[in-house]
Amino acid sequence: MAATDFPARNRDLMTALRRHLHRPPAPPTPAAILKVGAIFLRTDPALGLTGRHATSKVLRENGFTFRYPTLDEALTNLLPH
Repeated sequence: MAATDFPARNRDLMTALRRHLHRPPAPPTPAAILKVGAIFLRTDPALGLTGRHATSKVLRENGFTFRYPTLDEALTNLLPH
């Protein structure tokens, strides 16, 4: 996995996905449901509740540039129009 210099919050990701997929707005998932889901997925519920800020210092230092660095650019490339 690689992290771009433009990390996105989950709410921003979901908003962008809904916009690109032409879906209506939706309320956030309640924390209790995320905690139950984390049990079934055997993962840390904090990943869904607090998130992690990640960027790639190594890629930047070695001159790597992302073809689609921002969320909107990547989704435009990945999703049908």
